[in-house]
Amino acid sequence: MVKSFDGTAVFNDSKTLTRSLRALSTLRLVLGLTALLGAIIFLEGTSWDIQWHSYIGRDRTLIPPHLMMLSGVTLSGISGLLTVLIESWWARRNTIIAQCSSGFAEIFSGPLGAYIVGFTALTAAVAFPLDAYWHTLYGIDVAIWAPFHVMFVASMGVVALGAAYMLSSAAHLAARIGTAGIGTRRAATLGVVLALATVLSLFTLLLFDALARKNYINLGFMSINVFPLLSGMLVAFTLVAAAYAIPWRWAATSVSACYLLLAGIMAVFVQPATDWLLTVERLGYRDNPPFTSVVALEWFLTPLVVAILIDVIMHRARRKQWSQRKLTPVLALTALMSGALPVVFIFPLLPVTLAVQLGIAGSLASVLLGLAGTYLGTFFGRNVGESINSLER
Repeated sequence: MVKSFDGTAVFNDSKTLTRSLRALSTLRLVLGLTALLGAIIFLEGTSWDIQWHSYIGRDRTLIPPHLMMLSGVTLSGISGLLTVLIESWWARRNTIIAQCSSGFAEIFSGPLGAYIVGFTALTAAVAFPLDAYWHTLYGIDVAIWAPFHVMFVASMGVVALGAAYMLSSAAHLAARIGTAGIGTRRAATLGVVLALATVLSLFTLLLFDALARKNYINLGFMSINVFPLLSGMLVAFTLVAAAYAIPWRWAATSVSACYLLLAGIMAVFVQPATDWLLTVERLGYRDNPPFTSVVALEWFLTPLVVAILIDVIMHRARRKQWSQRKLTPVLALTALMSGALPVVFIFPLLPVTLAVQLGIAGSLASVLLGLAGTYLGTFFGRNVGESINSLER
């Protein structure tokens, strides 16, 4: 502490500030990556679970795929809880930490992302016993659009979004300490990319049932497919959020590349794990399985093309200083491709088949519904991306 000419006390301990920010950014980086790891474990475990139920069945509640999914939930939940508990204790002893945290109930302190991770991991944990009870009442099914399947998967998708907030916060804090925080900032930014890819991947699991003919909306004179609505909203939200949140020119493209990487992990891991477990459980296949994960075979390719176009458009918009009024509909129309053209590994001609099934009127109505979804996704994606980029700096 030193005194100015008028006798006012002035605190100027830059070393204390640097140490506090470095420690806080490291804590959020480590626990944010841990929460993200839990979401990825859940994603891969869910792919394994879909493979197991589709080609073998279900003999008890705590089969290994379920244990893997629950491990991911537990890991994410503990990470969020530890972040809040550690920062709450720390903030009472260090005003710098308190200023960099978000308070809750005048008791707790922590990054916004940690609260999101903790609450939604708890929601996912509650969904599992409810789903087990559902199956006890109504039997076994392989439909993803069962109430508690949706609750389970969607909760972990939001966990991954919370991890993105935590990691972005770590990157912002690391940037404040200059060159000493470059490594942390780079690792945290890469983590944000992977976290948004995990968000896209987990919610993609909820899209497959939209392609089933039994889930079309039948109006009598035509049928409407909700896939363009759901896919357009999801892809627009995630990739636009990435373009606004991540300070890279090819931010959305990087997210979509990681999205395909996560599918590649499924392709390598799931079927060998299923073969191994089949031997251990002394069971047999009820149908011949594919050579790899069925989820990986049905993974959508169009988001990669959409992501490249979004990055190109965002670069041009920033250079030409486009208004949001002009940029939003352009991004929405671009993202519509993901809903109108659901190209997958196993069936490249799927868009043609869907168009034939729906007819001209049904296809047009579905695409218009999809446009509404991409507009909403773009709007919310921009808001979330800007909040990720600005909070807790």
